[in-house]
Amino acid sequence: MYNYKIFHNFPPECEKILKDMENRSYLNFFQNFEFLKKLVRKSENVVKIIVIFKEDEAIAVLPFEIKKYFIFNVLQWLGTDYADYCNPILSKNFNTNLDKTMFLVLWKKILKELDKFDLIFLNNQLSEIEKILNPFVSHFPGLLYEKVYFINLPNTFLSYLDIIKKKDKKHYYEIHRTMIKNSQLNEKLSVKFIVEDSLSNNIDIKKTIRIKKNYLNKKKIKDSFTNKFIDLYNELNQEKNIRFVNMHLKINDKTVSSCLGIIFNEVFYYFIPTIYLSEFDRFKPGKILILEIIKWCINNNIKRFDFGLGNENYKKHFSNKEIYSSKYLSFHSLKGFILYLNAIVFLKIKRLWL
Repeated sequence: MYNYKIFHNFPPECEKILKDMENRSYLNFFQNFEFLKKLVRKSENVVKIIVIFKEDEAIAVLPFEIKKYFIFNVLQWLGTDYADYCNPILSKNFNTNLDKTMFLVLWKKILKELDKFDLIFLNNQLSEIEKILNPFVSHFPGLLYEKVYFINLPNTFLSYLDIIKKKDKKHYYEIHRTMIKNSQLNEKLSVKFIVEDSLSNNIDIKKTIRIKKNYLNKKKIKDSFTNKFIDLYNELNQEKNIRFVNMHLKINDKTVSSCLGIIFNEVFYYFIPTIYLSEFDRFKPGKILILEIIKWCINNNIKRFDFGLGNENYKKHFSNKEIYSSKYLSFHSLKGFILYLNAIVFLKIKRLWL
């Protein structure tokens, strides 16, 4: 009843399956067809895309790559270095089709057919994808769970405030304080909220990401914005197949905070936020910008605000839904076992420091 096929890179047959799956699956931006296609074309690794079928119907797509780290070959999700979330693409009826026992049987067979590798490292996996449990989280022991925050947006901003107030009065108080600071700013200074939408504007992705990179460097915070990362998103923007929005909060014509966002399937992704100036820090311009973006999303029929990775407290205050992301680690050779032991120690120590 169940079978699978392993594709190397992105042949036409695989493209057709992925396009079809988009129309009948739950997926986030980082697993959409245009993004995956770009990743495959730019990847310097061994790309393996596995499609699981129930009879003739594709019910899951597992986009992997085997990446070489020094002397080790590591099986990871395609785009691990470029995506917030790394997940399988699952049809909407996946959970009713494939139970845990059969899934693990298929997984064991798939691993035997893949090229030689030493370690499996599946990073930043969401515990659920819309309404479906992620089998790579629910069926495998995870390592280092972390909360991920969302806002399921109602039809009005007042309804949103009511939801937060009912959820947690302390969180509502934090938002209320931000609203007061916003009012104080508007009374004293010229405050503007500006949106650049790639549907109608040219957005300079390279400039935006490099500003964020420089900001992190000044704070001595490590970033993942490699030249390859910047080029990837710049090309996606230039090709006009993905909708980017650049949101800015300006005070007296000075940009004090901004966020490069992505809109996909009625979801706003809070992708790359940046604080520009410190002179207005007491007003919390980053939080004011979030409030303005929430209002904009509601007015533009966006259904969800996705805060992305990172479990900072301010995200908790604004959100009304939370799930988990996790890492999965396993060895596949003796050499991989040595790396596995060292990786577990490193990740657990890192966790203590977070």
